[in-house]
Amino acid sequence: MLMKKQEWFRLLRRLPALAVIFLAAFLMLLPCPSWAEPATPAQEDDNQPRLRSLALANEIWLGDFDQLLEKRVIRVLVPQSRTLYLIVRGKEQGLIGDMVREFERTLNKKYARKLKKRPLTVVIIPRTRDLLLGDVARGLGDIAAGDITVTEERLKTVDFAAPPDLPGVSEILVAGPSSPAVGAIDDLAGKTVHVRKASSYYESLTLLNNRLIREHRKPVNIILVPDALEDEDLMEMLQAKIFDFTVVDDWMARLWAEVLPGITVRDDIVLRSKGRIGWAIRKNSPRLEAEILDFYRIVLKKRGVIEGRIQQYHRNIEKIKDPTGTGEWKRFEQTLSLFRKYGSRFGFDPLMLAAQGYQESRLDQSKRSPAGAIGIMQIMPKTGRSLKVGDIKITEPNIHAGAKYLDLLMTNYFSDACFSEQDRSLFAFASYNAGPGRISRMRMLAKERGLDANRWFNNVELVTAEKVGFETTAYVRNIYKYYVAYKLTINSMEEKQKILQQAVADPSRKP
Repeated sequence: MLMKKQEWFRLLRRLPALAVIFLAAFLMLLPCPSWAEPATPAQEDDNQPRLRSLALANEIWLGDFDQLLEKRVIRVLVPQSRTLYLIVRGKEQGLIGDMVREFERTLNKKYARKLKKRPLTVVIIPRTRDLLLGDVARGLGDIAAGDITVTEERLKTVDFAAPPDLPGVSEILVAGPSSPAVGAIDDLAGKTVHVRKASSYYESLTLLNNRLIREHRKPVNIILVPDALEDEDLMEMLQAKIFDFTVVDDWMARLWAEVLPGITVRDDIVLRSKGRIGWAIRKNSPRLEAEILDFYRIVLKKRGVIEGRIQQYHRNIEKIKDPTGTGEWKRFEQTLSLFRKYGSRFGFDPLMLAAQGYQESRLDQSKRSPAGAIGIMQIMPKTGRSLKVGDIKITEPNIHAGAKYLDLLMTNYFSDACFSEQDRSLFAFASYNAGPGRISRMRMLAKERGLDANRWFNNVELVTAEKVGFETTAYVRNIYKYYVAYKLTINSMEEKQKILQQAVADPSRKP
């Protein structure tokens, strides 16, 4: 989906000043990105920008700006996000990525005489949000950037370079297409809201619950989702009706509402107002803070000419579907015993297998691809025959074939790996999509760059996006989102069943 220049101007006028800076200030610095790239290897030649080495990701460094300048390296930790930072076929993309690169150029220009012919390099290191602040404090990074709100709790761990004179952002409620009616913030009492634990949104909801409890009202039912999921992932899941509510910064919500028409941005339901967004740094780093604030001031001076130079900003998003819809859920219930049977046999989480089946065919055994792939797991006839599991036109042999094939991929190509149960599934899916030989090479490249070759998210995933393309990483992330949807739904059903059983055992107890 492409947004016209005029549409971007209208969006920018609705955003607070700080968001305008984060969203727009550097779109003019790089060519317009394309988020959906074909799954073909990137051509490695001298003209292609190479990803900076990540070998420093596991080294502990301490010290202020002067020490970092002497090393000629500053490490910036960022969350991997289609909005903020992503590597696609060797090119860094995203709003924070652009901003960090301008920070690098600014410092090199400012300290050119001191640096001479050895320029400063800013190394961007992706991390999940639950690791950002702790890793900066421990010296595994020097800055954490990524739409991070300053809170009292976070200030116990790190300091922030956040200009106090800039208008802040608001944390607002975002609803899905079939969410229950909410007229005011207190109407969230008893409602269910999904957020990451590592987010400031969780802190805001906790404060709201404290007040509701003091007023003898039902608290908000806060459901935690994995920190590997970003704000845009949660809003996609809202659109898919997987859950009803989440909380997002206002500028992010408005941005994604442009491409997710099913969500509703509730500007009138604010959980935190005038929040300060900044870059997190280690305690006692006044020189680094001063450099970042000086950089912000440069950005502000540029703001007057930036809006007139904004180019089209491409966004091509594969929206996920709701795997818990009525028809889809019926097929899930009908096949779950088979996923459990063959998941157990071949060492895969049954819900992970089901999520892949949903990604491939919406769990529809009658589906046939143009290439001839068959059934729920989209098995090619030749592959099905080689697996010797029976007729793959029948549901059970088809699921059997899919699980067995995934296991063969892992056995034949990854026998040296020490995967967790979750990562074994994720690597199997990546291999299923891009080919096991290619993913094996990505593990080797990841290891060379100081990344964990046995972890998918924020490790081998990064190299795969760079070298193979976004299609494979999107494929794995979609399956993971479906898995989360299944897990949340089953957990909810089990909790309800537990309450009902307690009510039957003790009729005097109210459910």
